Amino acid sequence: MLNLLEIYKNEFGYTKKKFGQHFLTSQQFIDMIADSLVDTECKQVVEIGPGCGVLTHAMLEKGAKVTAVEIDEDLAKFLPRYLFIYKGFNIIHSDFLKITEDQLPEGKFAFAGNLPYNVSVDILMYCVKFIDRIEKLTFMFQKEVADRINASMNTKEYSSLSVTTAYFFDIKKLKDISGGNFWPNTKVRSSVLEFYPKERVLKPEEEKGFLDLVRKSFMLKRKTLHNNLKSYEGHEEAMERAGLAPNIRGEQMSVDDFVRLYRELNV
Repeated sequence: MLNLLEIYKNEFGYTKKKFGQHFLTSQQFIDMIADSLVDTECKQVVEIGPGCGVLTHAMLEKGAKVTAVEIDEDLAKFLPRYLFIYKGFNIIHSDFLKITEDQLPEGKFAFAGNLPYNVSVDILMYCVKFIDRIEKLTFMFQKEVADRINASMNTKEYSSLSVTTAYFFDIKKLKDISGGNFWPNTKVRSSVLEFYPKERVLKPEEEKGFLDLVRKSFMLKRKTLHNNLKSYEGHEEAMERAGLAPNIRGEQMSVDDFVRLYRELNV
């Protein structure tokens, strides 16, 4: 079987810290993630940061079509040399945060990636641009970030990020993975999350204002919602109409609470 990690080690011998490269080594977890992605109706995956291609290869072997987006020029040249035999493989040498819709496959697709920790949230939010074409997302995050994304109300992890992602997606944790399952080893644990796009209750043109409201509601976490929203004219009356207590804090509010408040602020 093609062992791309060993081939990469022999050719390069190191990873690039500036790209946050840590390659998954456990075949068990590679197959688990690949299985979650090929078990989709479209069987078409956009992989963000394929690295040395271990997940890419597993998905191709299982019958998926994979468009890989790789920022590292060396890896963008390395992968086609070994994966050219798969007709379903395509690679784009680019920063994903600069990708445009016309560069992506036609029709529906899934997103996948072992995301660089320093830009993982930026990448997740950038994917929202393409949400109408997304079947699902399967991403690996630093566990601390994953816990914030998937947090419940009234917990210390619950934040504007939790509300924002819960507005757009149903989220399921697939697995926690220890740092010893990567090369090089990481000092922190990682978590794999699955995201399934939800039917959105606001119009696209309303969502920027809604997300601004959510962000400002958590700006000073120890303050009440009333104090965080003083810049909103009529916010006290809007809170009352939305059925929110005067002393409520952002971490005590559900996505539905925020949607109700947004609508009352914009009547």
